[in-house]
Amino acid sequence: MAKPVKWRITLEHVTACNCNWGCPCTFNAPPTFGKCEAGLASRIVEGNYGKVSLDGLKWAMAASWPGPLHEKNGRAVVYLDVRAKGERREALEAIATGKAGGVWGMFMATCTAGVEVHEGTIDFKYAGKKSAFTVEDDIRVVLEAIKNPVTGAEHFPEVVMPTGFLTKAEDMYSSKEFAVKSGPLNFSYPGKHALTFRTVWKGP
Repeated sequence: MAKPVKWRITLEHVTACNCNWGCPCTFNAPPTFGKCEAGLASRIVEGNYGKVSLDGLKWAMAASWPGPLHEKNGRAVVYLDVRAKGERREALEAIATGKAGGVWGMFMATCTAGVEVHEGTIDFKYAGKKSAFTVEDDIRVVLEAIKNPVTGAEHFPEVVMPTGFLTKAEDMYSSKEFAVKSGPLNFSYPGKHALTFRTVWKGP
């Protein structure tokens, strides 16, 4: 049996989902509307998979779960940065699909209904309330601040979680735009929960 490859990446991450602002899933509660549907993307600021450098590469995903994530049965479509070739593509796929282990591997283990893998051009912007990403015509996510419904004042909540799973802290926003048209997944949820974070993941 081949020895597992050690990897470590520093990444920036953006997610939008169908939950109301705050997303109860963050606190291990059921999704706001029963099911969970999400679009997400990550950019590797710096990192490596064994001796393979992954600096600057991105991946994105659209996914749907019929209930709470821990009950599994999720279906996902993963998009790998089209610029990743050869060993870099193999390494990126291992991490993005969860096969390389780590906390992301535990997250991807909830997608037991199937994971499709494609290549795509991913445009990614990590800039607070102006964060956004697109995957060609398949996924579009644009963030904005959460706004007071009466005054229009902007809120910038931050959740700090010392026992957090994917991250120990995340900044919360609203999805100005959020649409997915990706194979078996087709949904749109503007004005719902969105978040960003920067963290370090490693494995196996």
